[in-house]
Amino acid sequence: MSDNLRIWNAVCKTNPAHTKHVNQRGGFTAVSANYQILAATEQFGPIGIGWGYTTGNPVIIDTLITIPVTLWHGSRDNTFGPMWGCEEWKDGKGRIDSDAPKKATTDGLTKLLSQLGFNADVFLGRFDDQKYVAQMKREFAEKENPPPAEMTNAQLDALAKLDECDTAQRLGVWLDDNKPLIEAAPEAVKRTLRAAYSARQNLIKSMDRAAA
Repeated sequence: MSDNLRIWNAVCKTNPAHTKHVNQRGGFTAVSANYQILAATEQFGPIGIGWGYTTGNPVIIDTLITIPVTLWHGSRDNTFGPMWGCEEWKDGKGRIDSDAPKKATTDGLTKLLSQLGFNADVFLGRFDDQKYVAQMKREFAEKENPPPAEMTNAQLDALAKLDECDTAQRLGVWLDDNKPLIEAAPEAVKRTLRAAYSARQNLIKSMDRAAA
């Protein structure tokens, strides 16, 4: 069975920390362009290798600059677009925005990524629901700060025996005996075991210096 929503489901949720509310055009939620590029890089690989985009010649209509943007991912032959990004290059007082071409390009890129499902919850209006936003804050907080891994009984026993090491020789034996256990442990557990070993090693060194 084909999984037509594979990419969409992988990228549709948005971290609220990378959004802001814009009080224009009736108000809307804007997503950080760099956050979108980060998400695309996580999904497809480095820009220019796993994905990328090309732009065509800009078109100026009155005070607007429009730029066609075409996106590719996976292969440079796998393209879709162009999507026309739009931005004001001159305001009502005649002041020119030198960043207007870049903003128009970003606008087109954002629209193209949204068609793949990136930040779909924002574009589907789900960020209008504060309960949903709170749920996303919790989800992304848990992803960025996962709970510490629990130690197995064998690892806890190893730590208990570590306290019995009162000489450098016994400390070395402890390390030899538990090296396979440490190497097979999750990274969070490894850090705990290494920190305990290092602390015990420093204690033995200080005891040896005091006895000298």
